[in-house]
Amino acid sequence: MKKEVTMEYRIAIDAMGGDNAPHEILKGVVNAVNDDDSLQVVLIGDQEAIKKELKDLHFNKDVEIVHTDQWITMDDSPKKALQEKPNASIILATQLLHQGKADALVSAGNTGATVLAAAQNLQMIEGIERAGLAAIYPAARFHNPESHGFALMLDVGATLHCTPKQLVHFAYMGNYYASHVLGIERPRVGLLNIGEEETKGGETLVKTHQYLKNAPGIYFIGNVEGKDIPKGVAD
Repeated sequence: MKKEVTMEYRIAIDAMGGDNAPHEILKGVVNAVNDDDSLQVVLIGDQEAIKKELKDLHFNKDVEIVHTDQWITMDDSPKKALQEKPNASIILATQLLHQGKADALVSAGNTGATVLAAAQNLQMIEGIERAGLAAIYPAARFHNPESHGFALMLDVGATLHCTPKQLVHFAYMGNYYASHVLGIERPRVGLLNIGEEETKGGETLVKTHQYLKNAPGIYFIGNVEGKDIPKGVAD
């Protein structure tokens, strides 16, 4: 009989990041931990406030808390806030990840601050020039038999102006995530554009299309339009 292997993951949680934090954040943490006994969390934030919320939520399990009295609000300027709040919860969370004391990081807080904190404390993948934000969108299966019910899109806001090379980098990162995390054997990679023809879009998109056609290890299906995303045309 094959022995079942249980993986244990240690997740750093920015308890002070996001709307109505820490209450809403900790509600999610409690639900997740109660659903998965193998899940371990490290909560970063105001220790007194966190303990009070956990008590109100009737959560009695032992959980590690890294205390700080600094955090970044949704209205803070990301760059300025990181400089003025060196012990902000999101900074401490990324440091835990860098030190190998956590396997992943979750924050619902200031997106710009999260990206900058990650860039400061985590190494970029060798050869990759820019960080990318990814979002998963629902995709209808009935439009395409190859659809997996969702589509991964990146970048969705970390980089304002991209070069063709950087867009190809995003394609490789998305391809890896789709295959290794989402479990898609051969992800279909599309280039979001204003039309399906190779000559559509500006110079950047036309060059990117040519690069992706010849990119090794990428199953490139060509340009896709915004209306194609919910149809499950690409992964």
